[in-house]
Amino acid sequence: MPIVLVLFFIIIFLELLILGLIFSSIIINVESLEIQSINKKIYVNEIIISVEIKLYRILKILRIKFYKEYFKVWGIKIYYSKALDYKNKKVLTRKVINLFKKITNIKPDLEYFKFDLNFGTEDVIITSFFTVTLSGLITLLLTKCVRDFNNNDYNFKIVPNYINTNNFNMSLKSKINFKTLQLMESNLK
Repeated sequence: MPIVLVLFFIIIFLELLILGLIFSSIIINVESLEIQSINKKIYVNEIIISVEIKLYRILKILRIKFYKEYFKVWGIKIYYSKALDYKNKKVLTRKVINLFKKITNIKPDLEYFKFDLNFGTEDVIITSFFTVTLSGLITLLLTKCVRDFNNNDYNFKIVPNYINTNNFNMSLKSKINFKTLQLMESNLK
């Protein structure tokens, strides 16, 4: 009888855990991201991004924080050079592209978005085209993901420079909230 009771509690605990994961949320918080390109080389000046999983959208069960040279899981520093295999960059790039293709149907909640871009290309026409296109895409993103618009929380600035060189300087601060049920539905499609 005690074994049956223990098995019963284990089964109930596992069901609650599975339901909690189904009705949980994933929060991506870009606290600071600064990237620039000079002479076709890309430099990451600063990066602080955290990914959190909240069980039942309340209880935080996992937090991974990414920095420029390492990331932290449960307070443990793991350096990228040790964790990732840099020999096979094409496979890693392909996996990232496939992941982005899968999550394009998801409607995340965008809690705040601050984006600043200063860029230029060797051709004035291409610079002008990219300025208009990026502004339009960001506007579409904001209309799709923002429920209550506030000028203090959602703003972006795209400044083209016409100095006939390929360069950019980008700064981003954002917080995105995904519901895991939507993620599972998008993988089934």
